[in-house]
Amino acid sequence: MPKQQTVAVGKSVVLTCQAEAPDTALVSQPQWRDPKGLIINEAAAGTRPEIYTEPMPAKQLQYLYISSITTAMAGNYTCEATYTNMPLSASVVLETFVAITWTNANENQYATKGKNYKIMCEVKAEPAPSVDWFKEGTSIVSGGRYVIHANGLLIINVQESDDATYTCRAVVIQTGELAERNIKLEVYTAPEMEERETKVEIKEGESASITCKARGKPPPTYSWIKASTRENLGTTARFGVDEIKGLLTFDRVEAGDYGKYICSAVNQAGHNETEIEVEVLVRPRIFELFNTTAAENTEGRLECKATGRPVPRISFRKLSNADRFLNGPNDDGRINIETTSRQTGDQMESSAVITVSRLNRTDDGLYECVAENEGGEARKNGHLTVQFRPSFEHMNNVPVWSWNAQPVNISCIAESIPNATIKWKFHDYDLVETPHVRIYGSGPISYVTITPIDASLYGTYKCIATNALGEAEHIIQMRQAFPPGAVVQARQDTITATSVSFNIVGPPEDMGPPIEAYTVQFKENGNFDWNLAMNRTWSANSLYIVENLRPMFTYDFRFAAINRVGVGSWGAPVTVIMPRRSPPEQPKWRESLSSESLIHGKYADRYELQWKIPADNGEPIDMYDVSYCPVLKVNGKWQVSAPSDCVTEELKSFEAISYEIRGLRPDTRYRMHVRAHNALGFSQPAQLYVQTALGVERSGFATPQLLSSGAIIGLALAGVFICLIIVDLLLLCFRRQGVIATLCGRRVKKHSDDEAKLGRDEKEPLKDTGDDGMKRNSSVEFDGRRVYATSGGPIIGKNSAV
Repeated sequence: MPKQQTVAVGKSVVLTCQAEAPDTALVSQPQWRDPKGLIINEAAAGTRPEIYTEPMPAKQLQYLYISSITTAMAGNYTCEATYTNMPLSASVVLETFVAITWTNANENQYATKGKNYKIMCEVKAEPAPSVDWFKEGTSIVSGGRYVIHANGLLIINVQESDDATYTCRAVVIQTGELAERNIKLEVYTAPEMEERETKVEIKEGESASITCKARGKPPPTYSWIKASTRENLGTTARFGVDEIKGLLTFDRVEAGDYGKYICSAVNQAGHNETEIEVEVLVRPRIFELFNTTAAENTEGRLECKATGRPVPRISFRKLSNADRFLNGPNDDGRINIETTSRQTGDQMESSAVITVSRLNRTDDGLYECVAENEGGEARKNGHLTVQFRPSFEHMNNVPVWSWNAQPVNISCIAESIPNATIKWKFHDYDLVETPHVRIYGSGPISYVTITPIDASLYGTYKCIATNALGEAEHIIQMRQAFPPGAVVQARQDTITATSVSFNIVGPPEDMGPPIEAYTVQFKENGNFDWNLAMNRTWSANSLYIVENLRPMFTYDFRFAAINRVGVGSWGAPVTVIMPRRSPPEQPKWRESLSSESLIHGKYADRYELQWKIPADNGEPIDMYDVSYCPVLKVNGKWQVSAPSDCVTEELKSFEAISYEIRGLRPDTRYRMHVRAHNALGFSQPAQLYVQTALGVERSGFATPQLLSSGAIIGLALAGVFICLIIVDLLLLCFRRQGVIATLCGRRVKKHSDDEAKLGRDEKEPLKDTGDDGMKRNSSVEFDGRRVYATSGGPIIGKNSAV
């Protein structure tokens, strides 16, 4: 049995007592005595006292149990027994000590940046322990920012770098006990606001949000208040605050929401706040713009007032003009715009006045007031009415004609503001209504219906319009009309084998309405009866030409003028001898182009010629000849650069009026000729010089188009139709489906029905349903030309090639 034993306070202890003797049966049951010599009894049934014994008679053992030793229980414990009446005893000295105990050493501790902080580590032990410190495994000694105290480690002016794991180690030299405590130190930082704009703009009526951000550890929470009212916006209607994200939301911005707002960020290390100015943009609203009226040559003004935030900028423009007036003088100072602004409480108001001096009629109309700021714009129209005296400036001074007692209307329309009243005078006397003179309307529109049954009703009528600013009068001449006089002169102008044109000098128009047309009668010279003559009528100022005449014949012509009254007398006789048949006249370009000037084309490889059909001079035109050659200008004259490069193409059509030459070289000058041909030869060529545009030269000339556009489309449609027939035949052969299969099935069914009706021996042949009945002509308009096609036949048409 050991003589001495050291036990930590609070621990359980078990001591065993057993006698050593040759014959253990002669040993009495051992007993334990405490340091005071008192026998330690066994535990009563069902109890567990602090100290008790427990015998084991079979082995002559006695256990001593101490459930939780204290310093008071330390001392000498003796076990006693007898062996053949000889006393036996042994002692054990129990010594106690206090083990290392952490009394104030939390494993997670928190410091604040910039402040002093002691990492608490209070340890209890007997004998007293020695304590040392480590940071992330590195030993710490007192000095600098570290001070080791008996109950902790003091850190002076804590920084974020002090955030680490610290080890508090306790050692009891006497007992050899060692214990370590790892303490995680988190360094908290007070909220630090992130930089942002100190002023934000939001729009009235819209949803908006403002964000406030701060750096700190732990992450701060946020709150918002309005500086002017100090109300917590987290509990205020229309506002919402996200305490985690620092977001302030406006469900519906109102004009009064402008002002300063304070965002506060708070965490365990402290708090911080920032101030943000909110400007509410209120869209302008024009609340006053009245129409105004002023007289001509006086002053007119329109005033426009608007509210908004910030102060609206107001400008004017006349609605008929896209440009706005400038603030200040306009139109040499005749129009002036002045603006003012003021603020009343939350309302910002501005006004502008447009003043127009020396008003004239063109100043009348709608003026648009435009108020705008960063929140938007508003527009409103106001009308400036310019009053003026009556005017007839838009009335025509043309006479009114009548003949054969036909009733006529003479009308009078007076322009004025305010409207004018109208009265009529005839020969300077007030016009009086009679059965033949009727007056309708007294202003601003009035007209008179006159039935001139005699010459006394012809003459000068005067319309007089009057309003508050003055009066005006308009003279209307009513004259008796007669048919025009004889044509003064008709002179032959241009003649071909089959046509002739004239220059006509008409009669004076002072005796009747304007001449509207001229008519001509013409006959062969050997025919003396003008009743058998042919007629031709032209509109006045048109081309006076007679066509379809016979070559080498002599014709007599006479002319008459026509107005609304009728046809004048015949006059200005002319006899014309038609020339013999000859080649066609020279074609004329559709546009007025000089034959020597250089035309710059739009394309690099082609040019389209367009001409008018010339006179055929007695024989129909059967073709056109188009030729083109590259040319150079040498000493101011055009010369063909390479005759071998000249190309001639024939157009087998008498109606051709255009042709596109293809395959030209880029940036090259060409001389182009167009000649008309009939049975008697070629006409003189129409000439043109063309320079093609810049571009990439293609190899060789473009191949002439062999097929017309209509033919190409027809061939494409035919190819598609053939493909469809082939597909349908394949379906018939392999699947017994398709259009042909369906038609055959119907035909067989009809034949079977007919057999049933006629009987087995009375079969009628089917009627021929050949394609002849299905053939019909169709026409397709393509590229301005008409192409005719016969179903199932070839396409035939103009400019087509096979």
